[in-house]
Amino acid sequence: SIIDTELETPFTVQGLPDVQDEETSIEDSLMALERSAEELGEWDESDDIEDSLNAISAPATESQSAQSSSLRPALEVDSIPGDKLHATLSEIETSTVNPDGSIRNQSIEGELILRNSSRKDRAWDIEVSLSEFESTDLGNNMVTVRELEATEETVIPYTANGPRMLILNERVDTNSERDQEASLSLVHSDDPQEISVIIKIENISTVNLSGIEVTRTFPDNFDIPEGPEYSVDGSDITWSVGRLSVGQSQTLELLPMVTTKDVTKIPAGKVTATYSADHTVSRVNFENISARSRAAPFVTPTEDDRPGIWHSKFVFENKSSFVVTLSDITVVLAGREEPILDSSDLRIVLPPEGSWDSMVKTVRSDDQPRFTFPTLSYSILPRASSESRGEITVKEQKLTVLDAEILKKFDRSRIRTYVSSDVETTITVENKGSATINVMRLLDDIPGIFSPPSPESISIEMGSSELNEDQYRVEVVNGTQLEEKMISPDGQGHALRITVGTSAPLGLQPGKKLIIKYPLNASEPSKDNGTLVAPARADFSSERFGPVATRNVTRPPQITVVHKRRGFTTGKEVYPAGGLGRYEILLVFQNNSDSALEDLALHDVVPGTFSLENSSVKSTLSGDIDSSYTKEPAREGTHITWGVGRIEVGERITVQYEIQGDPESEYKVSDAQDYHGATFGDEVDEEPNLPQWADETTSQEESVFSIPEPEPEP
Repeated sequence: SIIDTELETPFTVQGLPDVQDEETSIEDSLMALERSAEELGEWDESDDIEDSLNAISAPATESQSAQSSSLRPALEVDSIPGDKLHATLSEIETSTVNPDGSIRNQSIEGELILRNSSRKDRAWDIEVSLSEFESTDLGNNMVTVRELEATEETVIPYTANGPRMLILNERVDTNSERDQEASLSLVHSDDPQEISVIIKIENISTVNLSGIEVTRTFPDNFDIPEGPEYSVDGSDITWSVGRLSVGQSQTLELLPMVTTKDVTKIPAGKVTATYSADHTVSRVNFENISARSRAAPFVTPTEDDRPGIWHSKFVFENKSSFVVTLSDITVVLAGREEPILDSSDLRIVLPPEGSWDSMVKTVRSDDQPRFTFPTLSYSILPRASSESRGEITVKEQKLTVLDAEILKKFDRSRIRTYVSSDVETTITVENKGSATINVMRLLDDIPGIFSPPSPESISIEMGSSELNEDQYRVEVVNGTQLEEKMISPDGQGHALRITVGTSAPLGLQPGKKLIIKYPLNASEPSKDNGTLVAPARADFSSERFGPVATRNVTRPPQITVVHKRRGFTTGKEVYPAGGLGRYEILLVFQNNSDSALEDLALHDVVPGTFSLENSSVKSTLSGDIDSSYTKEPAREGTHITWGVGRIEVGERITVQYEIQGDPESEYKVSDAQDYHGATFGDEVDEEPNLPQWADETTSQEESVFSIPEPEPEP
């Protein structure tokens, strides 16, 4: 089909064929066309000229749905011998989509290609009319090219954005057994874990798609199972779909096994789909195509033997190697308004160097008739085609890895029997993985020597902020839940079940810590207790329906109940020394306790009429020690204190000093026998009372408690 071309003036004739063996020049023809006819009768042929023209036109064929109905299908054009004007719309789509199939970025690079297939003839006045061009940057629907030399090709590039032909989406789920929202986290483990990868493609265009092939790459820590629908080549699979009809979709499910070699994020691999189609992605399409080449139209009026009768016919000659279509003819006799011949949509096909003659028509005119051609439309037969290729890639997803380190400690490792003792407990959960921890349940054993803490005394911090009470829940369970051997005979103990992330996702980022603190009190632990341990375990997840990781404290804290008692021997001896008024005094203190004692001091009072002459302090372990002392006035005389300091188990301290008084005074030895005693401080631990932990445990048993679902969803 061609675009109508209006000719306001008589057509220029390039040549004239022989008619009824009479040689007629071009000039004669032009003169004949310009002569006026005062008296012109109607065509006296009874046959309708338009029916005659239509009868010899090429039969119409159904056009393809994706191409304008005024253009012949490419297969039909190819079946006609001769050169054509090749017009091609070619597009390449390159898109990246999100896993749900929505566009992240799209590039459609298009070309309008016009090619002259003739090796000797030029084509000119080329006009291309387009439809549905709005998504392109062409600007308008008309493209014109002045001329194409023989075999010349011109390319008009353009871009487009928006329309799509193929939807590609991918669902990766690391916990597909729950059949809920997809999750993208894995548990750090030496054991491979199965994940689900579902790939879906759908044809959303208006034409069939062909050559569809989906490739999926996997990292080397993925083990890909064999399947009948796809082929496996190393770490890649290829799914050859082939053809998809309009609206058709297909789905492929893969179940690879994944090994988490470390806690870094794991690239899940990329999926890419390629396709081709006999239509454009942008939906732009050819509406009409026309082009001119060498052709000669004629009117050949011949006077009859009887004057005033003219036998005329229209002749159109194709002088090129192109196939030419003749579509519209309007013949008007000068001075008349009504056309003698008015035919449109003729679809007459002329082969190279071919010609077409109308039927001979007779008109009556005393003068030479003059004809005009208001409409004469012909065109090189166009071969119009559209094609597109596309490559769609889903943005690669990353799998995060769940891992954490759980530490628990008491602020001391020993407490005494039958004495009330306070112990501070600290639990630290550090996110060691690459997945954010959004919900956690902690199970924490409390040995039977302790009373459980009140919920109000428990504090939970993340970063520098303390969590609100509505962000966690505390439950007290009777009996220890984790430890079975090193338990207290005083009671069955308790366990705390602390759920964090109840009202909203916790948001514990990789590398960050969650710290839980609470006080414990052991009122009167019996001496039957030995060393007790208090393990803890955390179950945690990143997504609402994601996999749950379980971690135990690597080394649970231990506390030892120590049964120790104090004992000592002390005394004083006074006896006369050489000379009147002189006396020697001996103070003795021996540590019979289970441990050393701090801050030992021996005390005595020198009567008011006496003075202290000299003193010495000795130890059974270290011999002579510092003999300094302090004096304070007292009612009975002078109060003397010897500060000894620490005394070890079994050590004996002796203080020996002399006093000198008035020899004439009356003084009895018994007057100095009053013992003023010794003082000492706390028992000394043999080692600092610092936190201690039990031997490392390798127990990683699965949790028997279900992980709670946070609200709202993380």
